[in-house]
Parts: sequence; C-alpha cells; structure tokens
Amino acid sequence: MKKIPSSRIAQLSLPERLDVRIIEALRPWLEKRSTQRIGKIGNLGDEPPLLILSATLVGAGLLTRNYRLQRAGLRMGLAHLIAIAIKEIGKSSVDRTRPAEQLDKGRYVMKPGTSHAARLRSFPSGHTAGSLAVAKAFGRVFPRYKTPALLAAGVIGVLQVPRRAHFPGDVMAGGVAGLFAEQAADVLISRLLPRDGRARRRSPARARRGRGHAFRHDGRWAAA
Repeated sequence: MKKIPSSRIAQLSLPERLDVRIIEALRPWLEKRSTQRIGKIGNLGDEPPLLILSATLVGAGLLTRNYRLQRAGLRMGLAHLIAIAIKEIGKSSVDRTRPAEQLDKGRYVMKPGTSHAARLRSFPSGHTAGSLAVAKAFGRVFPRYKTPALLAAGVIGVLQVPRRAHFPGDVMAGGVAGLFAEQAADVLISRLLPRDGRARRRSPARARRGRGHAFRHDGRWAAA
C-alpha cells in the first residue's frame, strides 16, 4: 500500500489536508474487509433505492387514499431529483480522486475538471445529498418521524467514508446540497401545488362544500 508523500500533502489547501490526513489516520480501519462490508450499507442512499422509496409512498397513498403519503412521496421524489442535479453539477465541475485511490495507490488530486471516470467523481457525495433531501422532505410531512429520518440519512452519509468512496469534506458538501435541494423542492411544491400547504388547515365542513369529500386528520379522504 502506497502513501501520499508528506511534501505533497503540505501543498494542499487546509480542507484538503484535513481530509487526506483523516483518511490516512483511519487507514488501518479502512483497509479491513469487515469495515468495507459495513460501509456497503451506505449504498441504501444510492439513486434507485431512494427513487423506489418515494414512488412506493406515492403508490401506497393512492391505494389507501392517504393524501399525506402521496404528498410525502411527491416531495421526497422532487427533493431527490433536485439533489441529483446539484450533485451532477459538482461532479462535472470538479475532478477529485476517491479515498480508495489514496489508500491503494497513494494518489490524490482535486482540481477543476469534467472527467466522467468514477475514480475522479468524489466531490460531492451524492448518496449523502439524496438521503438528506429525502429524509427532510419526509419529515416535513410527518414531523413525528423527522428526527429518526434525519438520523438515518446521517448514518448513510457517515458510511461513505468506510465505503472508501468519499472524504469527510465530500460528505459535508453533500449534506449542504441535500438541505438546499429539499428547501428548493418545498418552494416549488408551494408554488405549483398550493393546496399542498392548505389541505391540513381545511375543515371537514369546507372540504365537503368544496369537493364533496372531507380531509381527515389521519391524511385520508372520506366521503361526505
């Protein structure tokens, strides 16, 4: 296993030096197979699982006539799509080697670039961005479960380091992208679907007069 020369590390910016040194300090742990297996749990934050989760909530909401589930799924899906877009902008603007390159080959680089090679697309962490955006969107509709959802997203973000896929700085940048994506999704939902913000405040009497159905406190539509 090769290491990056100290002289090379000294030339890096402060945030990069911190990232590289953290990975170097964790080398004995990160080189263990058991650590890498644990890190694979972080793949739950990949695009397909999160999009499937969002679509599942929308489908379940339609089948059960539960408006809150529908709303949560739509918000989660939109927030995730925006997070993906932000992540792609970052990865397509910055070439950064992944920690695996540092650990296995003693290589590190971070510079402006448009490479599509997986080994140079470390910044930012898309898994973290998507997970946090989806968790925050879910918690906006179901406040009771906001904390557990955000904690789960945080775990997925942290696991990107033992996956050897991202530096801590990549994870932090992904978290910021996820929070911004969810906020942008909230603004879009409020403008495009204004009823999304008003449905909870409509009384059953108003709902009966307006649509012939009442919106129950549990999120389901009931016949008037």
